[in-house]
Amino acid sequence: MTVTMRISTVWAQQRTVSGMSAQQSKLYSLQQQLSSGLKVSVPEDNPSAAAQILDFNKIIAKTSQYQANIATTRGRLNIEESALATTGDVLDRAKELTISAMNDTLNSSDRLGIKNEIDQLIEQLAGVANTQNANGEFIFSGNLSGVPTFVKNAVSGNYDYQGASEQRTLQIGPTRQVADGDLGVNVFSNIKSSSPAADENGNRSVFNTLKALSDALGANLNATPAQITGSRFARYGLDYTSSPTQFDLVGTGGVTASIDLTGQKFANIDSVVTEINAQIGAGGLGGDIQARNNGNNIEFVSVATGATSSIQINNTTGTFLTDAGFTDGQSMAGANAQTFQSQLGNVLTDLDTARNSILDIRASIGTRLNNLTDQESQNDKFILDTKTTLSQTQDLDYADALSKFQLQSTALQAAMQAYGTVKQLSLFNYL
Repeated sequence: MTVTMRISTVWAQQRTVSGMSAQQSKLYSLQQQLSSGLKVSVPEDNPSAAAQILDFNKIIAKTSQYQANIATTRGRLNIEESALATTGDVLDRAKELTISAMNDTLNSSDRLGIKNEIDQLIEQLAGVANTQNANGEFIFSGNLSGVPTFVKNAVSGNYDYQGASEQRTLQIGPTRQVADGDLGVNVFSNIKSSSPAADENGNRSVFNTLKALSDALGANLNATPAQITGSRFARYGLDYTSSPTQFDLVGTGGVTASIDLTGQKFANIDSVVTEINAQIGAGGLGGDIQARNNGNNIEFVSVATGATSSIQINNTTGTFLTDAGFTDGQSMAGANAQTFQSQLGNVLTDLDTARNSILDIRASIGTRLNNLTDQESQNDKFILDTKTTLSQTQDLDYADALSKFQLQSTALQAAMQAYGTVKQLSLFNYL
């Protein structure tokens, strides 16, 4: 038995109209691609490709940020290089003046003339150490770039380091970071010294070295006091509200003052120093030892000077010594006044050491600049490769799209012509 299926005129026309609508949608999509130049302009065009495009754009943006970091770091290092070159010139001139001053034929007036130039060099060096970039950042202050690197202490006359204890680093690649400068404390302060005036770590800052030269030229050959300085950053104070904290300070002649910070919280280094000095006075050492703020570090200094003056710090309980960068039982004695020639001899040696240290840092900067150039080239190539892959995924092949557009347009026209013919057919035309 043969089964005949009847197709209604309405259903046939609806199918034809739906087919033409689909053809029009495809043609519109191709037209949009030709207009935008993209074969994936919205996620529904190709969800998988759209996700890849998003990832590629994120990678390109991140790598572009690395390139911006490289440019920023290079600018800061170039400023530091210039500052260090000036520092080297200052030290060279100071060395020339020191050698001239050691000539026994000079009289006091000649030496005072040299002293005046040395004082000017100290001020110039302080300006270099406080060099700022175009954004007003102090390049030698590390993470505390908004704080002047060195400030002259009104009490001691020394230049105290105010910067951070950590250097700022910038990401220049997925797994690569570079320091954008050097800490001023390492450039100008932590210089190995052969002088009796060196600190407990055997260091003397270039400022103190030049000040010793100036003092000698002015006939101020003074004995130095005993002094110990903590090595830990204490700018933001200390908190002992929940732990017992006690230590002893031993002055000249063995006099001891017990310091108790238990239960106290200090908002900054100055409040710590104020409390300790109050207890030093109460303990009978007020005329022997003083606590003071050395930039971001706590230090203890004897009032008396010379080799007989001394300071010792001993832990009783708690973590103050560790927190402030002292060691249990740490001690230091002062030094007697040197002769003119011996003091200048030590200055000459320390200037050479400082000059060599500056050269080492400049060599380190050169290495970092080379690393920046190397990483910059790698980043450029990576961005280019990623953009190429992105283009292959996202950009339109115009020749292929135009061919498809023409074919789709022809198909739509044929469908419309066929529909126009079919819709006119009716059985009633033949009755």
